[in-house]
Amino acid sequence: MKLEATVVFKLHANSLAEAGAVLDHVLGRAHERDDIEVGRVDLTTPPGATPVSLPAVPTPAEHRPGEPHADGMDAS
Repeated sequence: MKLEATVVFKLHANSLAEAGAVLDHVLGRAHERDDIEVGRVDLTTPPGATPVSLPAVPTPAEHRPGEPHADGMDAS
């Protein structure tokens, strides 16, 4: 069975870098699984906050488990 789901994470971080590190870790774990495909990541900030944007998420063909992430860290 194939299922598509939208998942919402709410997190508090002291900086955008800290929040990005948490999201990178979560997405890295998802990429390690053969049964999960990350299709899209949207980021919103609270009203009145400075808008931010994220770089494109690598497609499964661009990233395989065990390969280094863009930040040079190994996914395993």
